[in-house]
Amino acid sequence: MAPVQLESHQLVPAGGGPTSAPAPQPPGTAAAAASAGFRLSTLIDFLLHRTYAELTVLADLLPRKTDMERKIEIVQFASRTRQLFVRLLALVKWANNAGKVEKCAMISSFLDQQAILFVDTADRLASLARDALVHARLPSFAIPYAIDVLTTGSYPRLPTCIRDKIIPPDPITKVEKQTTLHQLNQILRHRLVTTDLPPQLANLTVANGRVKFRVEGEFEATLTVMGDDPDVPWRLLKLEILVEDKETGDGRALVHSMQISFIHQLVQSRLFADEKPLQDMYNCLHSFCLSLQLEVLHSQTLMLVRERWGDLVQVERYHAGKCLSLSVWNQQVVGRKTGTASLHKVTIKIDENDVSKPLQISHEPPLPACDSKLIERAMKIDHLSVEKLLIDSVHARAHQKLQELKAILKNYNVNDNSFIETALPTLVIPILEPCGRSECLHIFVDLHSGMFQLMLYGIDQQTLDDIEKSVNDDMKRIITWLQQLKFWLGQQRCKQSIKHLPTVSSETLQLANYAMHPVGNLSNHKLFIKLTRLPQYYIVVEMVDVPNNPTQLEYKYYFLSVSYAEGDDSPATAVLLQQFKPNIEELVLDTKSGKQAKGGTKRKLSGDPCPTEPKKPKRSGEMCAFNKVLAHIVAMCDTNMPFIGLRMELSNMEIPHQGVQVEGDGFSHAIRLLKIPPCKGTSEETQKALDRSLLDCTFRLQGRNNRTWVAELVFANCPLSNSTSSREQGPTRHVYLTYESQLSEPVGGRKVVEMFLNDWNSIARLYECVLEYFRSLPEIPSHLKVFSEVRIYNYRKLILCYGTTKGSSISIQWNSAHQKFHISLGTVGPNSGCSNCHNTILHQLQEMFNKSPNVVQLLQVLYDTQAPLNAINKLPTVPMLGLTQRTNTAYQCFSILPQSPTHIRLAFRNMYCIDIYCQSRGVVAIRDGAYSLFDNSKIVEGFYPAPGLKTFLNMFVDSNQDARRRSVNEDDNPPSPIGGDMMDSLISQLQPQPQSSKQTGAPGAYPLTSPPTSYHSTVTPSPSMMHTQSPGTLHPANSPSGALRAPSPASFGPTPSPSSLGITMGQNTNYASPHGPIDPTSPYTMMSPSQRPGNWPGSPQVSGPSPGARMPGMSPANPSLHSPVPDASHSPRAGTSSQVMPTNMPPPRKLPHRSWAASIPTILTHSALNILLLPSPTPGLMPGLAGSYLCSPLERFLGSVIMRRHLQRIIQQEPLQLMNSNEPGVIMFKTDALKCRVALNPKTNQTLQLKVAPETAGQWKQEELQVLEKFFETRVAGPPFKSNTLIAFTKLLGAPPHILRDCVHIMKLELFPDQASQLKWNVQFCLTIPPSAPPIAPPGTPAVVLKSKMLFFLQLTQKTTVSQEAMSIIVPIIYDMASGTTQQADIPRQQNSSVAAPLMVSNILKRFAELNSPRPGTVHVQ
Repeated sequence: MAPVQLESHQLVPAGGGPTSAPAPQPPGTAAAAASAGFRLSTLIDFLLHRTYAELTVLADLLPRKTDMERKIEIVQFASRTRQLFVRLLALVKWANNAGKVEKCAMISSFLDQQAILFVDTADRLASLARDALVHARLPSFAIPYAIDVLTTGSYPRLPTCIRDKIIPPDPITKVEKQTTLHQLNQILRHRLVTTDLPPQLANLTVANGRVKFRVEGEFEATLTVMGDDPDVPWRLLKLEILVEDKETGDGRALVHSMQISFIHQLVQSRLFADEKPLQDMYNCLHSFCLSLQLEVLHSQTLMLVRERWGDLVQVERYHAGKCLSLSVWNQQVVGRKTGTASLHKVTIKIDENDVSKPLQISHEPPLPACDSKLIERAMKIDHLSVEKLLIDSVHARAHQKLQELKAILKNYNVNDNSFIETALPTLVIPILEPCGRSECLHIFVDLHSGMFQLMLYGIDQQTLDDIEKSVNDDMKRIITWLQQLKFWLGQQRCKQSIKHLPTVSSETLQLANYAMHPVGNLSNHKLFIKLTRLPQYYIVVEMVDVPNNPTQLEYKYYFLSVSYAEGDDSPATAVLLQQFKPNIEELVLDTKSGKQAKGGTKRKLSGDPCPTEPKKPKRSGEMCAFNKVLAHIVAMCDTNMPFIGLRMELSNMEIPHQGVQVEGDGFSHAIRLLKIPPCKGTSEETQKALDRSLLDCTFRLQGRNNRTWVAELVFANCPLSNSTSSREQGPTRHVYLTYESQLSEPVGGRKVVEMFLNDWNSIARLYECVLEYFRSLPEIPSHLKVFSEVRIYNYRKLILCYGTTKGSSISIQWNSAHQKFHISLGTVGPNSGCSNCHNTILHQLQEMFNKSPNVVQLLQVLYDTQAPLNAINKLPTVPMLGLTQRTNTAYQCFSILPQSPTHIRLAFRNMYCIDIYCQSRGVVAIRDGAYSLFDNSKIVEGFYPAPGLKTFLNMFVDSNQDARRRSVNEDDNPPSPIGGDMMDSLISQLQPQPQSSKQTGAPGAYPLTSPPTSYHSTVTPSPSMMHTQSPGTLHPANSPSGALRAPSPASFGPTPSPSSLGITMGQNTNYASPHGPIDPTSPYTMMSPSQRPGNWPGSPQVSGPSPGARMPGMSPANPSLHSPVPDASHSPRAGTSSQVMPTNMPPPRKLPHRSWAASIPTILTHSALNILLLPSPTPGLMPGLAGSYLCSPLERFLGSVIMRRHLQRIIQQEPLQLMNSNEPGVIMFKTDALKCRVALNPKTNQTLQLKVAPETAGQWKQEELQVLEKFFETRVAGPPFKSNTLIAFTKLLGAPPHILRDCVHIMKLELFPDQASQLKWNVQFCLTIPPSAPPIAPPGTPAVVLKSKMLFFLQLTQKTTVSQEAMSIIVPIIYDMASGTTQQADIPRQQNSSVAAPLMVSNILKRFAELNSPRPGTVHVQ
């Protein structure tokens, strides 16, 4: 056995151990034997697979055996497997020494082979010596030859036999060749002349000493003679069989070369022995070729049966070398008939009487004498193709069948124009004359089966199959089918004639009253044509036979109208059925009558405009099938019926008109109205003016679908002829109104007229306003002429541009659906893309204009409110986080609550309310909205008075204004009208409470952003009286305003009358201003209680923690704004604008006490209001200390007031001692070491200042106290005014002095970073937890904790000289007061935050603690 190769590339014998000695092998076989082995790993793999397979078989078979049998099988399996693996183990042990054994075996084998070679060589030499060389002798020495070679250098004595065998003789010359061949040709011609030659061999050629006989389609033989003796026999040189099978032979020879050789020998033998050699040669070869042709035809037949014809052709009889009989058109095979079936046979045979003839063809039954050419083709087989022979045969028979069918048609119709095409047996039958070629019925005869096959374009296959079956069963049935196809073709012609028109045709129509309506009496052959644009109208085409003309039809046209039930899927109901007049084509230009749908005499139309007696169908492209009359009727109805419907609706609504008129040389129609009904809601004078200006009103149809009405209105004498639009220049104006009719509604129905009347009402309503505006133009103030201009007036919309640059626009139009004017605002020109400032009061403007549609009054309001609204819109309205102790609740800074077009209410953080009244002459009146208008001692529930507001506003009053002449004797800081005790008990309730349930406003309450107003032309709406619904009830219980439920304060103070406040109750008829004068110099009046509705739409109604809860949110504000000062470039309010105070404003004065001082309006100019509301840097502070959060002076004032209010509450909660103060608006408190005084900055009233004095003189440096005061003013009580910064700062004030002093040092480094230029980091004291701080508490909460240990946060920002983002880290520090140790708080960091910087800070603090031993009472923060 071959050795097995080991892993070390050794081979182990596969069958045994080292005892098996290999047999001696011939040389070269050792390597092959060594390579024939197996790897040991492969052998182990085989054993494992075999063991696994046997184990699997046992697992499948053992469960079905008995217990004893299972045990026996398991033991046998274990025994076999053990023997195998024991052998494997022995082989593995032996394989360790297999290499040495193999080398020895190879050496031994090589030596054995060498010994065998030596022995064999000795045996061969001995055999030669004993057998082959016994008589061997040496020849004599060739001395003469040696002498020749040595002396002459040549070998002339070479034997001549060598030359004769190697060197050929010289060939004959070319002339000799030509002479010989010429003589041979003469001999051949002589022999042919003297020999009896068969006539079939007449096609011969003599050339080059040969004669070539060629019989086409059989053979070609080449002969010659070997001498000129007449007795010399013919010699056959070449034989070629010319029989070919071009269909199944694939180009290969039909006769094998060995067969040709045999025939060659046979023919040559006949040529030698026969008396008539050439005749005998022809007979032999001709008989063979005919037999071969029959064989080829038989093989072709078998291939046809197998591949194409199948059972349609059958081999009846085949006798090799004699005949072949085929049968076609076997009706039983086709399955069309049963019983005795006709059989058509084709027989191909060899003529036994005259063998020299070609194959003979016979047909059974004989072919009809119909066409000599067809019969001649069917009787020849020279092409040697049985399929062509069969086709020629059935072609002639198919022509006979079509002639029989044509005779049937001729008997039915004497004028039959059908004809037969012979190229492909086809009978073309015109169905409806005149008939195009594509409309004719083509009847073919299937050449394989002999069955009729029909083709007609457009008909379904099922109908065509039915016709085929019927005609094949009985040819006379073709007459009945032609009658049906005639009506079908008539319907198809009608459908094709209206294919380009918007119609849907069908043979049937579901009508609820079909049986009772005249439409049911029409013939069965009819076509319903639905006008898709007019779904309630149909054109019915009825088709009837023409007597004595089987190929003609008579068309009758009817107009049918139906009605549909609304909201129901039931069938339509037929209403009207009228036949068209005979002269319908002549009415196309009748512009007076339009389309007449009245009864008349029936019209008999052929519908075929082509000549009536064509001999053959016309080719495609000729318009024989086009029904001009039907196309004209459909087009006329589709065009005229909408106008008829519109005319009827106008007549039903008693609107005078001129009827349907033809325009544009008969290419279009129109309806002109003579008079439009007057509109409701417009004055008679306006209606007369509008009627005088209307020159023409015309309705036309537009668009491809004829469902779009366009009403053209032509106006003259437009009131506003000075508009800036280029399209609105000229003596006349054209207005186009478009109306789209729904598919479910008739075109020109009542809805079109109603929509037109609504648009006419809109035009009249707007025209009345424009007419009044035109009459007021001479008296309009000059400033309004400069302020506004008419941009567009197209009778449907009035667009005015206003402003200094005419960049704002207002559009006015009447909304018919809501029956009121609709106003839209926008921007044009350079301001395009910006927001219109009046969008805030858009709802109020619209309500005002609907109650008093006066354009001049609207322009006056826009003029008076544009500058104030521009300033108001600069206030921040986005919600912010972290403003109160509830850091996750967003509060809106300012809520803009328009109460009327000239009354804007500003709610600041849902606590303070500012009322702004826009007045003429460029001034506004501002008052504290927390005070009731009718009782200054009463406070509007939900808001709180702003202390010091009057004094603050007086700082912006221009001394040149007339309003300044009034004496200001009010005091801003009276005790609250609610009472001191009650106010103190309610201070703690100002913070928002947890939201328990959502409470909505009372029924009839309106949202703050769009309150309803009862705006009259002379009176401004005012808040409702206190006994009506209180605004506090509109707040949820968790809002700050809802937390306070104050009783009526009428019992705590006097109740002044409105007249004492300067409010005039009378009305002013001045159209330019909707307000009465507040004093002789002001054209406005304050809100009148007599014109106020029951509900208070002007009061704030906030659903949620603040009025801004309904406004779009923003990202939470940075809670660290009060801790480290952020970069100014990152502040959303940052800017370079500076506050410019009026130079003529006097300094504030000390005023006597009066409780309702802020309720008296303060008159400010527009420029002062802009300064009041424009974000600007904090006045009186250095740019580096002012912070990056820019806000307006009003926001700084109100924010400072809120911070002062929060401080008073915080002092009561913190361990601080509150001190009594006689100064109004001043809070005084003290700690263990300091006395503090907090009050507004008397110079600006925009910042809250802290004054600190030490309890013990000399304990504090003046510089340290100044740093503390400056830090409070800039970092604690400044924008954005967060209460948690106050909490953290008060905790620092309550700390021990030595700790507070160290914190002051950190504050100094923050306030004045330039003084510590040697430091590489800027430090900032965090009063609230920044978002990037470790997650110890929510961002925005107080960042100072002071108990036995002190926790505070610092932000370190790296100083960089290059323009790159500086690195910043937040360090939480814990100071242990007992041990005096300072270390970084061990707080888990966020996963994505870096740990390198905190680790570095911890190492620095540890090293500092090691170098400086901690002492109790000392904070080591430097």
